[in-house]
Amino acid sequence: MRTLAPASAGDVCRRGAQHYFVLAVDGARALCVPVIFNRTFIHRADVSVWGGKREKFLRLAGSTVVRCTDHRWHSNTWDSRVIQASPATIRKILASFGRDLEAQAIEAEGSGLYQSVLARGPKLGDRGRKKGGSPSD
Repeated sequence: MRTLAPASAGDVCRRGAQHYFVLAVDGARALCVPVIFNRTFIHRADVSVWGGKREKFLRLAGSTVVRCTDHRWHSNTWDSRVIQASPATIRKILASFGRDLEAQAIEAEGSGLYQSVLARGPKLGDRGRKKGGSPSD
């Protein structure tokens, strides 16, 4: 039964067994990213939530991250509001969210637009074979 008042930006809310961080609110909708507990690997858009005393509940679960790449619009009705994040944590999460959106835009443009730093062109005089020594080396 969802009877909680709508959340505001910066709230960590729970729906069922999943926790969400609310990035923005637009009327009856909320832009949310998931909060993931006990994460074994880290994605480029993960923000570790090891903040101050206000985020104490998140530190109890081991490595807790906010996954900024998996953003979705949800209805702004929640089972419970767990905590309001500190302003410093909100700034970190919004900065990571913006960086990931920029990275996704670059990746969506297609190949050939950016020169790879790992690409090496052919060397002059190279015929694709070893010079000197036995062929089996």
